[in-house]
Amino acid sequence: MGQEISSMVTLSNDQFISSVYQDVANNLEHKEFLKTLKKELTEQDVYHIKENIYNLDFWISKKFYRSLIENTVILKKEYSDLAILGIFSTLRETLFGLLIYLTFLRDEANAVKNIKIDTELLLHLYVQDILNVDEYYLHKIINIINDLQADFNEILKYRIEIDDNKDYLKIGYNNRASFVNNKSLAETKKKIISEDIIRFK
Repeated sequence: MGQEISSMVTLSNDQFISSVYQDVANNLEHKEFLKTLKKELTEQDVYHIKENIYNLDFWISKKFYRSLIENTVILKKEYSDLAILGIFSTLRETLFGLLIYLTFLRDEANAVKNIKIDTELLLHLYVQDILNVDEYYLHKIINIINDLQADFNEILKYRIEIDDNKDYLKIGYNNRASFVNNKSLAETKKKIISEDIIRFK
């Protein structure tokens, strides 16, 4: 990742835009997407995007876009480009936080004997109710998210360790354990109301 950042910041503006957005463009029907960006993005825009490539959430999102194509999740068969960009925008704002939470949940479960944390419902809600992606793509996208969590596990754990306010993760863990309370997935689903979805968002 470090070498890729170093090479990207030395590119011309057009090359840089292509490098940043090619994985997004591959998921879209519109063939002129990159051309439009190169025409419309200003020098100031490119400057701010270059600052952003040092953030971990940028690379997580970029890998997600690439993984969709690699796993033949072809969203453009069912969604317009505008809808896909909306999905990607929501994902960019939320996926990093979700991976932090998943990592914390799994570490807590490993630290306590005989505790198994089932994240299936959490991921179902994220894909269908937060990203608003159809159930047809559900399992492939969940697999992608789990793979990302595994790939970035060590750095995510470090990010949690240096957080000066880990209590919010512990509160989330305890609240979730209380809510699920060894119920089956079907039983837990019945307890979820629209207000819970809004809070999740």
